[in-house]
Amino acid sequence: MAAAAVLTAGLGLAAARAQAGEATRLVDYQAIAQPVAGRVGQTVEVELGVRNGGPAARDTDGRAGHDPGAYEVTAPEGTTITALATPADGGAHPCTAKARSEGGPSYVCAIGDDFPAGDRETLRFHVRIDKKVEGAEGRVEIVDRDGCPPRDPDPQNDSAPIRVEVADPAPAPTSDAAPSRTLLLATTSGTAFSAAVIALGVARRRR
Repeated sequence: MAAAAVLTAGLGLAAARAQAGEATRLVDYQAIAQPVAGRVGQTVEVELGVRNGGPAARDTDGRAGHDPGAYEVTAPEGTTITALATPADGGAHPCTAKARSEGGPSYVCAIGDDFPAGDRETLRFHVRIDKKVEGAEGRVEIVDRDGCPPRDPDPQNDSAPIRVEVADPAPAPTSDAAPSRTLLLATTSGTAFSAAVIALGVARRRR
């Protein structure tokens, strides 16, 4: 009886240690998103990407093709991703377009292998606001390289919404200035005419 209890306790300790070791080998990838803010017709720059919340530098479980090392960017309805800014190091951006059944393509961006805990990896997306769509949201979502759900100790932060903040159109210039210019012109013309009449009267008197 005592031997069975010791064996059970030993197995439980081994399982706890295995789980603790497994947890330290995983990465808590956290999606980063900014709102698309501007007027209709305007193209704005938005920083999107991922943060490594630790504890590991990357998923080191060794499962080929199952490293959650990418994130997918889907633009909100009513907007279009027109370009990606060149990375600061001058290299090519690590994203590929992915066709969707509706709307423009989404972009799947690979996360670099050298990604220590606490670091951020973001890219600047150029997004054009085509029209105002109430409640429209895009998304930054952590994905597995082969499309499988990522192994993540906190999946709640694997996705972040890209909201749209459309500003009201700039007010059209008022027409108040036009009558003022007309009045000024009329006043100026009248003054010139009066001066001419006075000058003529003086000339006549001189004769």
